[in-house]
Amino acid sequence: MTHASRRPRLALLVFTVVLGLTACVPAPAPAPTVTVTQSAPAITVTPTPTPSPTPPPAAAPEPAPAPEPPAPPAPPVPPNAMGGQTDGGNTATTPLVSDSGSQPFATGAVVPLSDYEYSYTVANQDQVLAIASRFNLQVDDVVRVNFRCSDYLEVQPGDVLDIRWPLDSEQIGGC
Repeated sequence: MTHASRRPRLALLVFTVVLGLTACVPAPAPAPTVTVTQSAPAITVTPTPTPSPTPPPAAAPEPAPAPEPPAPPAPPVPPNAMGGQTDGGNTATTPLVSDSGSQPFATGAVVPLSDYEYSYTVANQDQVLAIASRFNLQVDDVVRVNFRCSDYLEVQPGDVLDIRWPLDSEQIGGC
């Protein structure tokens, strides 16, 4: 190959490379055009306010309701003839001794002796706390009447307890 035949090829190669490179380069963006115009000063129009309706006069506050008179006290419960509870004695609200029925750990047989006294036969697994609760009494009331000189935790099935309010003379430990 001669030197002269290489020239057109070389020129063709250079032309192809230059053409390829220029195809990859983006064209320059046109410069932005800024146009300045003179305008007349703006005129602002202030609207005339529309009068609002006059609010109605405020209603006079309602007078506070008169306080209710206190409720009348509960009707007194007649006191028991046998004395009072260990927490302060018979009061107007001291409940009468009454049998509220069998309940867990107080399932023994009951014999009413009067309006305020019962005979209770201890059943298996009965406990003095539940027995007292069954008759609206406190444990100390049942203990004062029945266990003055013994331990009430040793109550046995078949024991017969006197269920009533204790007398003032019946004190725990007063043997």
